[in-house]
Amino acid sequence: MKTAIFLGGGASAAAMAPVQADLFREYFSLVRQRPEIINSEMYREVTAYFAAFFGIDVINSKLDDLLFPTFEEALGILDLAVRRREAFKKFDLENVSKNSNRIGFLRQYLVLLMAAVLDCKSGDRRRLHRKLVEGLGQKGLLAETSFITTNYDLLLDDAIVSEAACKIDYGIEFFNKKPLNNEVKNVLWVKLYKIHGSLNWLYCPACNVIRLTAKEKGVVRLLEDIKNSDCEQCKSVMLPVIVPPTFFKDMSNAFLSMVWYKAEQALMEVDKIIFCGYSFSDADIHIKYLIKRIQTNRLNPAALSIYVVNNYPTKSEHSRNSEKRRYKRFLGRVVNYTDLSFEEFAANPTCLY
Repeated sequence: MKTAIFLGGGASAAAMAPVQADLFREYFSLVRQRPEIINSEMYREVTAYFAAFFGIDVINSKLDDLLFPTFEEALGILDLAVRRREAFKKFDLENVSKNSNRIGFLRQYLVLLMAAVLDCKSGDRRRLHRKLVEGLGQKGLLAETSFITTNYDLLLDDAIVSEAACKIDYGIEFFNKKPLNNEVKNVLWVKLYKIHGSLNWLYCPACNVIRLTAKEKGVVRLLEDIKNSDCEQCKSVMLPVIVPPTFFKDMSNAFLSMVWYKAEQALMEVDKIIFCGYSFSDADIHIKYLIKRIQTNRLNPAALSIYVVNNYPTKSEHSRNSEKRRYKRFLGRVVNYTDLSFEEFAANPTCLY
C-alpha cells in the first residue's frame, strides 16, 4: 500500500525548530550572541524596518518585552507593496536613486533571517525524524512512502541520508549532480518533495539552473560567505529557493513547479495520506487545490484514506475542534482525525500503515 506523509511546520516544531511567531525574537537573540552581525547591512536594515513600521526598538529593548509581528505580517506587507507597485515613506521600490528598491532588499533579508534562525537553533532536532525514517526502514516501507513537506529545514533530509543505502529524490535535477538513476542496484531513492523550497537549494536566474548544496544549508552561505555563493557557470549571485509563509506565495520558479508536479503525480498513486503537524490553514489554498485535485481526479476517490497527526499536550479543545472541522469541511468524512502527536507517530509510524 503506497502512502504519502505530508509534514507541516508542526512536525519541525515538535523537533524544537522555531515556529513562525518566534522567528524574530530568535534572530535578535542570536545577534546579541554574535556581535559581528551587528555591523552588517542586513541587521541595520531589519532594525530600521521594525522601528519605522512597528515602533519596535530591538537595539535598546528587552526582547522578552517586545511584541513582534508574525513573519507572515512582516513580509506580507512588503510583498503586497511589490505587487501593487507602491512604496512607503523612506522605503522605495525601484527608482533612479542609488538607494532604490529598499523594499526588495528587505524581502530578501527577511528570508535570509529566517534561514539563519533555522540553522542556528540548538538541540538534537533530528531525533524525531530519524526515528520516523528508521521505523519505516526497519519494516521495509520506505520504498512505498513519499514524503511531502512545506518545511525548508534539513531535518528529514538528514534523516533519510543517514539511513543505509538511501538517497533523496527531490523531483528535480541539479546541475552539480548527476541525473537520477533510480535503477542503480542497492540504492533506495526516497521521494522527498519540498513544495516550498529548501535551505540547501540555490538558484541562478541567469543560467536558470539550481544547485544542491549537500550536507550544508547553502542559503545560509549567502549570509556568511556571499563571495563564494556565485554561480559556478556565470558568476552571478545565486538566490534562495524558498517560498516564505506569507499571504502571497510566488510559485513561479520553474524548478519549484516541477516539484509540485512530481508531488501531485506521487499523491495520485497513494492509497493513504498522513498529515503530520499541518493545521490545514484557510490561507493555504494552493495546498488545498493540490489535495482536492488528487482526491477528485483519481479513478476511485473513495479508496483514498486520510489521517491527521497533529496533537500536542498543550493543545486546547477549541483548537482541536476547529482544525478537525477544517479538514472534514474540505475533504469530507474520509478524514481520520487522530489523538496522536508527531512524537508518538515518529516512535511507531507503522501504527497508521
